[in-house]
Amino acid sequence: MQIAAELKNISLKLNNNEILRDINLQLRKGEITTLIGPNGGGKTSIARILIGVIKANQGEVLIKKNYKIGYMPQKLNIDDTIPIRVIDFINLSSLQNHNSKENQEKLSGRLGLTNILQKSIHEISGGELQKVSMLRALIQNPEILVLDEPTQFMDIAAQGEFYQLIDEIREQKHCAVLMISHDLHMVMQKTNQVICVNHHICCHGNPESISEHPEYLSLFGKNKIDNIAIYSHHHDHKH
Repeated sequence: MQIAAELKNISLKLNNNEILRDINLQLRKGEITTLIGPNGGGKTSIARILIGVIKANQGEVLIKKNYKIGYMPQKLNIDDTIPIRVIDFINLSSLQNHNSKENQEKLSGRLGLTNILQKSIHEISGGELQKVSMLRALIQNPEILVLDEPTQFMDIAAQGEFYQLIDEIREQKHCAVLMISHDLHMVMQKTNQVICVNHHICCHGNPESISEHPEYLSLFGKNKIDNIAIYSHHHDHKH
């Protein structure tokens, strides 16, 4: 499988606090890689280093030349005093050409956004705003798609449809997907590679639908994983 991006020996310190230590991971075209782990464990920092928003203190970020990256942040903060329609906000990030316009219309329909495009962006729900953010990330057909907690404001039905869309995009566009998520019960069904991060990589592996690995149980606790598809993995150290 072709490697789209790679992080090699990445370490990050902010204000003398160790955020990440010796992170190594590969993103492959046509695969979904999901980062899981406790809040504050450095997952979002990995995404931001990958897209170039912050620079690591140590290590390399290797991305194929001219690869486009689509990024969906955890939350969009839009100034309430700025009057802007949904369609205008989307167009701020897109190149104005026939292909992007056609892609925008297709994706708007697929995401169920067609009826809100003329509304003020301040009038739409949190779930709709997440979908608008996703649309912005997808319009230019990125080779690498980075999604940070993409479904946090969506209801269960919307989450299921959203993950189905991500799977379709991965299949059709053959892009590499890096996803940060706590929706383990849905994510595990589509993910090719799962990486547990708590300032360093604790464990990693491929998903499985019906197994309970003892090391995974010890990391997350039984109460958090009932009815979740578990993945098998290996630890290279003890906590």
